Amino acid sequence: MMQHSRADTSTCFALEMYQPQPDVLYSIDAAAHLAAVPRRTLLVYCRAHLVQPVFLPPFGMMAFTEEAIYIVRRIEHLRAVHRCDLAWLNTVCDLLNEMEHLQAELRFLRNA
Repeated sequence: MMQHSRADTSTCFALEMYQPQPDVLYSIDAAAHLAAVPRRTLLVYCRAHLVQPVFLPPFGMMAFTEEAIYIVRRIEHLRAVHRCDLAWLNTVCDLLNEMEHLQAELRFLRNA
């Protein structure tokens, strides 16, 4: 019988940090992989205006920013926890964006 050392079991559960570079655009396949959703789900979120892709010339190919991938992850978390539809998700995302904007404004005013 083989015994595993403590080091072996801890590496199985190690969290790999993802630190993308700023101003990098990801293809639809890469964005879907990073957000851990199927490509079709990402397209549904784009059609529902929950995520805004960047269209690259000359052919208008879709690309996604780090912020878009973060939004998709947040949407997936809301869907998993609250089991809600797209209209509800749209409202919640608008409210979360407004809250983040107000928090940033408040931090700015406090530091001024």
